[in-house]
Amino acid sequence: MEKEIREEIATYCKLAYEQGFVPGASGNLSGRLDEHLILITPSCSHKGMLKAADLLLFDIGSGKVIQKDMNEPSSEIRMHAHVYLQRPDVQAVIHAHPPYAVALSVIGMSLQEVVLPEAVLALGTIVDCGYATPTTEDVVRVMKQPVKEGVNALMLARHGSVTMGESIHEAFGRLETLEHVARVTAIAGSLCKIASLPQKEIKKLQKLSPYQTRAI
Repeated sequence: MEKEIREEIATYCKLAYEQGFVPGASGNLSGRLDEHLILITPSCSHKGMLKAADLLLFDIGSGKVIQKDMNEPSSEIRMHAHVYLQRPDVQAVIHAHPPYAVALSVIGMSLQEVVLPEAVLALGTIVDCGYATPTTEDVVRVMKQPVKEGVNALMLARHGSVTMGESIHEAFGRLETLEHVARVTAIAGSLCKIASLPQKEIKKLQKLSPYQTRAI
């Protein structure tokens, strides 16, 4: 199983790079092996060139890398560990820097406002966590409540997105949907004032969505 998960993460690292979600050495991806062990991308790694063997085995219980290696895990390891410890249903986490979503956060436009129906149908909700200093415990602090509530798509202002899923495929699909919503929102906002979906329609969509959480 570990071999397959390594290969899957490496594949989605390349896809995330090719789509511009993780430029340079930014972003980090991880997948769960069991209750305590995860595989995570190493610090300062170029996702477009990452190989399955480069992923680090990390114990979220002890907070230590298992294999003896010169590399360190991603500097956002706290973020990943927190999600896995709080959410047994989550099997993969992707922290990315999707440009449209990050750009909207820079100008203070939240994706929490529902503009497109797929934001509800495919994601349930996108929660704006506000700003937190990257790589610090502040990131975990602002994510804590949404993660507890079962939210699967988060935005960290001026920083990036966090998407989760029962597989790396699902987590990546949520990332793609989040960035699609952001791109359409940005384009629409450049043309005229954006109107959110009426609350009545949002409630109808919520009944259709399999990804519902308690209200945030």
